Amino acid sequence: MRLRDTASTLAPVLRKGIGDAFLPQRCIVCGRFGAALHEACLDALPVADPPRCPRCWLPTAGQPQEARRRDGACSRCAADPLPFEGLRTPYRFVGKARRAVIEAKFRGVSALLDPLGRASASAVPRWWQLDAVTPVPLHGARRRKRGFDQARLLAATVADELGVPLRDGLLRRVRATGAQTSLGMDRRRRNMAGAFEVRTAPPPSVLLVDDVATTGATLGAAARALLDAGAERVYALAVARED
Repeated sequence: MRLRDTASTLAPVLRKGIGDAFLPQRCIVCGRFGAALHEACLDALPVADPPRCPRCWLPTAGQPQEARRRDGACSRCAADPLPFEGLRTPYRFVGKARRAVIEAKFRGVSALLDPLGRASASAVPRWWQLDAVTPVPLHGARRRKRGFDQARLLAATVADELGVPLRDGLLRRVRATGAQTSLGMDRRRRNMAGAFEVRTAPPPSVLLVDDVATTGATLGAAARALLDAGAERVYALAVARED
């Protein structure tokens, strides 16, 4: 079976199961029964509108033009660029989008991950030439405690939507890093250093998928591991960006 076929087969299987235990479901946006998140309600989530830095996806409004790079990257990325080529998210990590991620991640409502994954796939620029999609993996202990890996479910949907092979298991989290919500950017980077290893040779261009981008430290550490293992370009995708 081809890898693309594997993604197509795996995606609908992974979407089911965990969230089904919560039926009948009520939409987190409109409150109507029938789905955890109705397709028509996706547009009501807080969109990550431009102008934004194409590299880190933080807003650039108010930054002086002379502080930005010629490619539109912000002053932060001009001074200290993250290792991935670019980051995209369809939503901001506030309001209903934040609630959707938290419900899916910590309360097991995995039915939310299918529409959120499709919305995330729609944010991928057409000019990103991708050879594979892979999730940012949870550490094994955390995955066993939670019972599922939300990034893996998202990546399966994204790969299916984009028609790009899913390379599940390309990365392995070799060190438990603990909660990072109270840490700043520098401490997060130090905390994530060496947290991932690459299990097989990566293809030239890889799309990393996670649920939330906060400082970019986790995505950056995963991207660095892939680049050190031979990938030529790494791109990043998440459901929501914390501005």
